[in-house]
Amino acid sequence: MNQDKTGLQEMVSILGRRGQTIYGRQNIVETCTKAGVILVDDPDDERHNENSQESLERFLVEYSKLGPAARLTLLILSKQYEATLPKELTRKKKSLVDLVSLLSDFMAK
Repeated sequence: MNQDKTGLQEMVSILGRRGQTIYGRQNIVETCTKAGVILVDDPDDERHNENSQESLERFLVEYSKLGPAARLTLLILSKQYEATLPKELTRKKKSLVDLVSLLSDFMAK
């Protein structure tokens, strides 16, 4: 198994347990269902290996939709576990500098 998939599995395991506490079990079950990921509460459960890399990545995308804190958590965990986030999550959006610039232009008028 490659290192990236191992990191993704660790992230999904943590997010599944953490997310149930923060967002509620039903939200995480729905997220897992949309992604095709097996929700397992035990981090050492062998069923984690049954999840494909694609389903793990879909889980991360679905999890990111739960809110800004979820997206920040994904970013932090990806650094910690040296896992590559799906491109959909790393696309460059307007930066904070761009937004502040637009705001200052608006306030000047």
